[in-house]
Amino acid sequence: MIDPKINSRSKPAHSEQPESLINAAIALADSAVQTRAYELYELRGRTDGNAQQDWYQAETDLRTSRKQA
Repeated sequence: MIDPKINSRSKPAHSEQPESLINAAIALADSAVQTRAYELYELRGRTDGNAQQDWYQAETDLRTSRKQA
C-alpha cells in the first residue's frame, strides 16, 4: 500500500547535510593549510614574498601527513 504522506518526488531530509559537511571540511582544511603556511612563514624568518609557495608547501605537507596516518 502506498502511504499518501510520503511524496516520492521530495528530497530526503538529509540531502542537504552532505553539502554542509563538505563545506565544513573544506573550511577546516583551509584553516589547517593557513596554520601550516604561517608556520612556514615564521620558520623562514617572517620574510615576505613567498605566500603562494608557503601555501602550496602547506598543502603538500598536510596531504603527506594524512597518507602516513
